[in-house]
Amino acid sequence: MVRTLRLVRITGWTLTAIAAILTAAALMHLSQYRANTGSALPVWGSVPDFQFVTQDGHTLSLGDLRGKVWVANFFFTSCAGICPPMQANMQRVQEAFAQQPEVQLVSFTVDPERDTVQTLNRYAKQRGALPGKWYFLTGDKSRIYRLAREGFKLAAVDASVGQSVGVNGDSPKHDFIHSEKCVLVDTHGRIRGYYRGTDTAEMTRLIGDVQLLLDEREP
Repeated sequence: MVRTLRLVRITGWTLTAIAAILTAAALMHLSQYRANTGSALPVWGSVPDFQFVTQDGHTLSLGDLRGKVWVANFFFTSCAGICPPMQANMQRVQEAFAQQPEVQLVSFTVDPERDTVQTLNRYAKQRGALPGKWYFLTGDKSRIYRLAREGFKLAAVDASVGQSVGVNGDSPKHDFIHSEKCVLVDTHGRIRGYYRGTDTAEMTRLIGDVQLLLDEREP
């Protein structure tokens, strides 16, 4: 028993040491990146143009978000798995920047046939979405899925037809599988970070990174 406990302790300390080394390496890499680029956040690519309909029946395009720092995710209103904690964390982001119109949130439904404008409008009110701050978008299904896959590099699967473009998210019994990632986009439409939308710590980091991008803007 003593040997077993000692082994567990040693293993625990070993894992802690490994974690510390990896963290230090990551911080060193980040420091070097900042020194080389002058930026705290990398650029992972650019979001392609899109045009969908909001919960208020208005059209929203990438051009409408130029000059804004925004956070995107994919969901569907009848999702009972990862969506509730994801959207609860999106609410936290909204609250953190409620008085800053230059920060916006965009949630794309992966079930546009059922998530109509009226359905999204009810859902937005249930989530406490502020008008002009948090948009819920619906539109052509193939375009939404292509945007998820090619634009944001995220999972989006219609399990009912087997149109797989990823493997992360809700179980197939809900017919749709989608990524739990939230994506941070800067004022130029460039992707600057990915965060697990169900993870409170990662979403806290996202809030800090939003502020970094606000500070990064040209005067």
